[in-house]
Amino acid sequence: MLEMREHIVREKWIDIETFKIIRDKLRWCYRIEGVNHLQKCRHVVQQYRDSTRGIGWGKNGRHRDQHGPKVQSLD
Repeated sequence: MLEMREHIVREKWIDIETFKIIRDKLRWCYRIEGVNHLQKCRHVVQQYRDSTRGIGWGKNGRHRDQHGPKVQSLD
């Protein structure tokens, strides 16, 4: 039980740090691309949206795999 909880905590910290890295990439892309950010940063926005799915601790402490299937965009 303790090993499983430690594993979940480690995975959540990894997800949170990955989210922070992608967030910084998105900020950089917006700043560099300026008015063209809607077209040039679209792939980073998609990564950002995917990385926010199931992140954080939440009230019920569910693991990210228990939040339901990821929805693929039709782009």
